[in-house]
Amino acid sequence: MSHRLFYRAYILRLWQERPASPDRSAVWRFSVEDTRTRQRQGFGSLEKLTAYLRARMEAGEWGSRGDEERG
Repeated sequence: MSHRLFYRAYILRLWQERPASPDRSAVWRFSVEDTRTRQRQGFGSLEKLTAYLRARMEAGEWGSRGDEERG
């Protein structure tokens, strides 16, 4: 039986932005870069990042270069 393996590789970047005002808390920021297309997408929260990845998974947005046959 043959199985198809679909994958997409991303570079994940995360950093913390600290406000100049001490009465405000630091904020985490995120970005992902598609290693195939080099397209970057930025996010202001972890929830938005995971929603983006979940949407890509559910939409089946997988390039043909990422397809491999498995036996």
